[in-house]
Amino acid sequence: MSAMKTHTRIARVGIDAEALRHNLQRVRAFSPNSKVIAVIKANAYGHGVQIAANALSDADAFALATPNEAIFLRQLGVSKPLIVLQGFLTIEELIALADLNIQPVIHQSEQIDLLEQCSDVKLNVWLKIDTGMHRLGMSLKVAESSCHRLQVCTSVSEVRLMSHFANADEPDHPMNYEQWSAFSHLHETFKQVEASMANSAALITMPNSHLQWVRPGIMLYGSSPLKNKTASELDLKPVMQFESKLLAVQSLKQGDKIGYGSTWQCPEDMKVGVVAAGYADGYPRHARTGTPVWINNSLCPLLGRVSMDSLCVDLRGVDAKINERVVLWGKELSVDVVAEHAGTIAYELLCHAGAGFMSSVE
Repeated sequence: MSAMKTHTRIARVGIDAEALRHNLQRVRAFSPNSKVIAVIKANAYGHGVQIAANALSDADAFALATPNEAIFLRQLGVSKPLIVLQGFLTIEELIALADLNIQPVIHQSEQIDLLEQCSDVKLNVWLKIDTGMHRLGMSLKVAESSCHRLQVCTSVSEVRLMSHFANADEPDHPMNYEQWSAFSHLHETFKQVEASMANSAALITMPNSHLQWVRPGIMLYGSSPLKNKTASELDLKPVMQFESKLLAVQSLKQGDKIGYGSTWQCPEDMKVGVVAAGYADGYPRHARTGTPVWINNSLCPLLGRVSMDSLCVDLRGVDAKINERVVLWGKELSVDVVAEHAGTIAYELLCHAGAGFMSSVE
C-alpha cells in the first residue's frame, strides 16, 4: 500500500509505505535488542504523519517535536507511546500532555518547577542531558540533581534519560566518544533508569550506544545518515518519490542563455528540456547547475537557476518528449545525491517537497 500526495500542480509526491516498513526492519536488524522510537516530527519529515504512523505501527513509540504534533496524533486515534522532544512551556501544555498520556522531554529546570506545582497529574518523562551538542538539555553539572528531583516529584511516574549526538554522521569524530562517555557515566549512576542516545547514524556505527531505546529518524525515510555510506549500501529504500513531467523541449542555439540572470549559456546548438517543477513545489531554488534530474533512464544536468514553477535540463543525447515522466528524486535518483549537489541535506529537501501537498491514501 502506498500513499500519493497530489494537488493541482503537475509535480507530485508519492509515499511508499512498504519502504517505510522495510526501513524499520533495517533498524531492528541493526539494533535487535533495543526498543524503537520512530521519529515522525515535522509531518514525518514531509512524508505525512498519519501515513508514517500507520506504516510504522510496529515501532515501540513515536517522537514528535511539539505538544500540538503529539495531540494531533492522539486525536487521530494513535494509542502508541508518544514523546514530545521540545517538552512543554506552560502548565496548560503540561496538563494537556498528562491528560493524553503523552511523555514530555525535560530539558530546562523551569519545566521541573512546573511539574512540582502539578501534584494532581501523573506522567512519564524523559530527562534530556546536554553532553556536548549545546542545543537542548540539562548541563552535566545539574544532571544528577535534576534526575533526583524528577524521581521524587509526585507528578512523575517514571523517568528515562536521553541525549543527542552532534556528529554521529562522522563515525570517527572524537566528540562522539566524548559525548558517549559522559552519558554512559551518568547512566551508570542511574542503572535502573532506561535511556536513549542513538540516532540513525549512531544506531548503525555505535552499537554500544543502543541502550534500551534507539531513535531512528532520517534512515526510516530512506536517506543515509552517514557521510561515507549510501542509502543503497545500507539497504535503505527511498520512501518519497518526487516526480513531474517534461513541459517543453526547446531547440536552442550556441550562445543562447537560459533562465533568470542568464547564468548558463549554451556551448553549442542543443536541446533543453523544461520540467514542470520549481521551488513552489519544494524543489531547492539553490540547486546548482549540474544537479541531476532523471529522465528516460538518463541523468540530465540542471541548467541555470530554478524558477518558481519550472527548471531547465540538458537533453543532449537523451531521447525525451513532451509529457515525459521526470524524477526529481526517488527510486531512480537518491535524494542524498540531489542534496549534495544542492549544498544541503536530505532532511530539508524532503520536508520542503512534502509541505505543499495534501495527503491521501490510495
